[in-house]
Formats: sequence, C-alpha cells, structure tokens
Amino acid sequence: MWSVGAVACLVTVLAGCGADLTKQTFPRSTVPATADLGGGPADPTTATSGGGVTGDEAFATKNLRRLDPCGLLNEDALAEFGTPANSRLRDYDKCSNYMKDKNGKELNFSLTVGESLSGTSADGTFKIGGLPATESELEDKTACFINVITENSPKRAITLQMGGPGGLCEPGRKMMESIVKQVRAGAEPLKLAKGTLVDLDPCEVLDDSVVTSTIGESAEKQLTTLHTCDWNLSGASFDVTFDISSNPDDLADAAETTPVDLGNGVKAQKKAEKSSGDRCRLEWAHAPFPPDREVAEVVSVEFSRYSTQAGEDTCAKVEAVAKALIPKLPKG
Repeated sequence: MWSVGAVACLVTVLAGCGADLTKQTFPRSTVPATADLGGGPADPTTATSGGGVTGDEAFATKNLRRLDPCGLLNEDALAEFGTPANSRLRDYDKCSNYMKDKNGKELNFSLTVGESLSGTSADGTFKIGGLPATESELEDKTACFINVITENSPKRAITLQMGGPGGLCEPGRKMMESIVKQVRAGAEPLKLAKGTLVDLDPCEVLDDSVVTSTIGESAEKQLTTLHTCDWNLSGASFDVTFDISSNPDDLADAAETTPVDLGNGVKAQKKAEKSSGDRCRLEWAHAPFPPDREVAEVVSVEFSRYSTQAGEDTCAKVEAVAKALIPKLPKG
C-alpha cells in the first residue's frame, strides 16, 4: 500500500518527516502526510518532450509522466533490503519509503521520475540496465544519490536517493536495476480520476501568444519537472505546474489567499507578494485524487518580476493566463 506524504526536508530521503506538516502557498511545498491510503534546474531548451537515450520508448517523457512511482518502490523489490514501510506518494512523480534494514536501522528510499539534471555528462560514469548512470554520496556515507539518465536534451533522469547509517550505494544500485527493469517491462500507471492532468505537457498546453503577452518574446522555456514548465526572460519568470497537493481552498485562511472567480465554474485562490519584487500566484483544484479527499490535482500559475516594473499588474497577467489555460484542460 502507499499513501500521499509530505517530506519538507532539505534532503528528503534522510529521515521520515512528521505527518502533520502544513503546506504553505508561498513558498511551494508538498502534501501533508496521510497514513495508509491506496493507490537542479534544467538546461535551457525549447525541447520539452523527447524519447529515451537508448531509443526505448518506455523511457520517453510522455510515458514516464503516467508511471506510478510507488509501484516502482514496491514491497517485493524493497524486501531484499529489510522491512519495507508503506510507500508515500508525494506527487505524480515522487515516492518515498522509510523502511528498516535487516539490522533494524533506518533505510530510506526516495524516488523521482523525470528529474532535471545540469552539469551531468549524458554518458554517465557507468550503466544500469543499459542506461547511463551517475552516483555520488555524502562524505559521512549517510546518503547516496543515483541517477539513471533517460533523456539527453534536456538532460533528464530517474533519480534514487538513499539515507541511513552507511553503505547505501550498493543497495541503491540494486534497487535502481529493479526500477529500470520494471519501467522497461511496462510498469503500472497511476490510477487517477477522469479529467486528470497527468498526461499534459505544461510547456505545450498554452498558445505561444499567451506566453508572449505574459513575459515577452524569446523567453527560455524549460520543462523543470515532468509536470512543471518555467519561462524566463530579463528578470522575470513565469511557470505552470500540475501537481497532487492540498486543495487550495482548504488552505485559504492559513495561507491568507483571496478567492478569484475565473469563469467556467472555476474558482481559484490568489496570493500577491511585493516584499521583494512583484509576484502573483493562482491555484485551483482541477480534479479529485481518489485515494484521499483532502488532496487534489492542482493547477498553479505564477508570475514573478524580480524588480517591480511601473504599470505592470502581475496578478492581471496571471489571471489572463489562467483563463486561457482552463479551456485547454481535460474535462472531468
């Protein structure tokens, strides 16, 4: 079994964080942990959706988007290393398992599918399951990080982080071998509601004219995760994110957000900040997440100007983007 869980740690795999963390609207955070439910910046590029480095379509971005990461961190695969706990789904592409090794000590795995990489050779330093791979660890041996490169342009990987008392890279390599085999064999997809956002490429869903009117021409477009696209130009940034997180309406009081009617039956939560530059964010729940009524598939649109520009209304820009985006989203 797996559950939706939040891990608000600097290195998420090093420890299982508490189950009652509260998600804040600014800055973005992950989902509050819930027990026993079913179920680095990219290189600047305009390419957002490519095939695998070996030509294997199983590792193409469009296919990795729908994989259930907790299905890859399954009990049978983890049992080789000790006693697995319930895996925690942290987002479409993230899962963690805070288990015990064969000596009863903590052994934590954290998996991300489609991680963006920078400063990493596309050739890797060795291979796992025929794919180029890299490996690194902390000096005190309490964490190991393994990347299997699935795409060259932009560089993207399946990443596995292990945390525990030491000797982590060997089990990490074995676990990654299992993950690669599962993906290649046709791993289970996420089970999501009708109208799910999971298959959308956030870099391609908006018309170019909408992007240009928001941030300007010639912005650098980056698919920073499988479900987030960033545009950057001249001291400004703009992003569209699809994720599994708490319903923004449920966080309105704590986050001090303001409701906004976007039309078409969609109501969002808005927050503007002007303490450092000018920033505005809109979020709304698009589809339910069947295993947990407290979370949903959420759409986020944000625009930031690092130095305030006279006459610019960042929230008006974000609302215009949201209204252009809504008709392009899948219907429930």
